[in-house]
Amino acid sequence: MMLLQNQDWRQNYDQTVIRLIREAFPPKQYLPHVDGTDLLRTSGTEGDDILRDYAHKTWDQVDHALISRYHEAPLSMSYAGFLKFLPAYLVDLFHPESEMQHIVWNCLLEYRLEPHLGSEQFDLNDDQLICCLLAFVRSSNFPLDTMMPRQTSEEYFHNPCPESAFNMLTHALPHERVLALQSRIEEINDSFVIERWDQG
Repeated sequence: MMLLQNQDWRQNYDQTVIRLIREAFPPKQYLPHVDGTDLLRTSGTEGDDILRDYAHKTWDQVDHALISRYHEAPLSMSYAGFLKFLPAYLVDLFHPESEMQHIVWNCLLEYRLEPHLGSEQFDLNDDQLICCLLAFVRSSNFPLDTMMPRQTSEEYFHNPCPESAFNMLTHALPHERVLALQSRIEEINDSFVIERWDQG
């Protein structure tokens, strides 16, 4: 389980989250068997381009220039392919010129709404879900309110925002798991509340 307390959330948020993404999705161990045509759900020229530049790579071998060139690639990828490169997309969200936010948000939401698209081997664990959440928010958004009223799934589509990230990512999860994730986000919230209290 990732350590969330005593991290440098206030001063170095971006690099802290990127480091946690690397921990939660270890590049050489994360979905190494998903490759080749398993990465795609479509065929044709676009699929050929994705295969040429994504096949036989771990997620950390994909840089912003490649992601920028294929910023709609997740729409052509199978769910397994999207998940394999999800960590690269999450890291890219911290790039000032990233175009990925809406696409990554909608692809994650699609899977939350249709869990049958994947199988148990592709389920995101709690650490990975927290990394997804942290990539959609910034230090200025903390402390996060994890008790926001839930909206309909349609209201979340095309509407990535920090206030909705927790509810979107925990959509359709068992109540006990939502509570466990909530308590871990509260650990991060405490870091911000304590620091602000210390500063008067």
